[in-house]
Order: sequence, then structure tokens, then C-alpha cells
Amino acid sequence: MSDYRVASRYAKSLFDLAIELKKLDGIYNDMVLIEKVCEENRALVTTLKNPIIRFDYKLRVLQQIFGKKVNEATSSFFGLICRKNRAQILPDCSRVFVSLYHDYMGIVRSSVTSSVPISDSVRKDFLSIIAKATGKKVELATKIDASLIGGYVLRIGDLQVDDSIKTKLNDLRRELKGRP
Repeated sequence: MSDYRVASRYAKSLFDLAIELKKLDGIYNDMVLIEKVCEENRALVTTLKNPIIRFDYKLRVLQQIFGKKVNEATSSFFGLICRKNRAQILPDCSRVFVSLYHDYMGIVRSSVTSSVPISDSVRKDFLSIIAKATGKKVELATKIDASLIGGYVLRIGDLQVDDSIKTKLNDLRRELKGRP
């Protein structure tokens, strides 16, 4: 079975436990923290995936990194996945848990990439458009990519709207190359 499928099952179980313990928001914050740390720290992910490193060492590493910053249930989850030799699934578990939380709470993750920082009024416009289109609460991340030249790239879940100058120029170039 693939690691992602295993991670999905563990994340779903943790999610159900969080609801039962009435600690959903706290464990969600823990999973966001874990997701962020795993994205920023490649050495941690490599350590978790290394089959030569013993499970008790991996557990100590997780406890030292996250220590008192996470809920008791999350610490217990660390112990469970390490004892079962599944520590490598922790980054995927955190992503799946966050996704489950957003679905449960009716939140849609989206991002806008533009060549320059967007103003507050434009941000509000994007928020209202996305909320109207999806019927959900919106969590909007903004990124800056100067190579876009102008315009924006909007991502809502799996949907992408690319209205950048860079893409339009590339499309025009392809069209002109195709003509005799």
C-alpha cells in the first residue's frame, strides 16, 4: 500500500479522535505547524524516511522539535506512528489532516500569484469572488513571481486560472510558430 494511502488512513483516524476529544482546532494547529516545519526542514523529512534510523530515535527527534508546542494527543500520535515504523508518513498525514479539517469546516484553500504585491482592495475582491463561486470560507495565500510580467495566476483547489502576461506571450509565440 502506498505511503499516501496509509497516511490518509492515519490522518482520518486522528481527525475522528480530535472530534471525539473536542480538540479539533488544537490538533489542526499542530498539523499546520508540522506541515510548515516539514516543508522548511528537509533534514527532518529525510530522518523520518530513513529506514536505518531506529523508531525510538525518530520519536525523540519529534519530541525535541515539537515538545510542549503540540497537544498531548499529537504527541501520542508521534509515538504511535514511530512504534509502527510509519514515521515517514508524518508530512503526508499533516497535509491530509489539514485538508480534512478544511472540508469539515467548509474552507477552501486558494492562492494568487502576481508580479507585484496585491493591494488590500484587490485581495478583498479575490476573496469575495472565490467565496461566491465556491460557497465556502476562503483561505487566500498571496505569492509574488516577477517572471509573470503582469496579471495573476489564481489557484482554487485543483482549478487554476492563469491570466498572466507571461502565459499570453507564450501562447502568442506558439500560435505564430504554427502559421506558415
